[in-house]
Amino acid sequence: MSSFHILTKGALFVVFPIALVLGVSARRAGQTPGPINSTPNSLVEIRNKRRALLVVFRSGVVDAGNAESLIIDQVLKSDPTPSGRLRGVYGLMAKKLNSYIRKYRSLSAAQDLSEADYVISFNLVEYRRILNTTYPYGELFVIAKGTPETQTPPRVIWRGKKVLYAGDAIGDLIKELKLLRGES
Repeated sequence: MSSFHILTKGALFVVFPIALVLGVSARRAGQTPGPINSTPNSLVEIRNKRRALLVVFRSGVVDAGNAESLIIDQVLKSDPTPSGRLRGVYGLMAKKLNSYIRKYRSLSAAQDLSEADYVISFNLVEYRRILNTTYPYGELFVIAKGTPETQTPPRVIWRGKKVLYAGDAIGDLIKELKLLRGES
């Protein structure tokens, strides 16, 4: 006859930290190390690149297992000129980027993917209604274009910390760009 073991509070204080450490170390053991010089969430690769394409899209189902390739596929399939409700989100983000462009002149807008050095993409997740005003929330990504000569595929090099209001998300990216390029 088997029974459930009842843990006291004192036993939980000992068991939980041990389980947490074992779980984290087991996850790390399954991960493959990346290149030594690669730093996740780093804009260093686009420091001297000027032409950016802004893409706003709304994805359907997100595959948590391989989210990076799904995001890249969505960006490649989406139209750079938004339509419908996405036009307002695009306008909000473009206004902030245009202000940055006018002030620092270290960035310029590309009209399509072929002339862009990198892509700034916003995945619209939801609209939140606060005090009779609708706010777009989503995830922001910076995607470095792949180069066939060096056989490097397109990849996500920077992503917002979490799902944010579109204006705050692009503001965070602009802060990172200013810091990276030494603009104040």
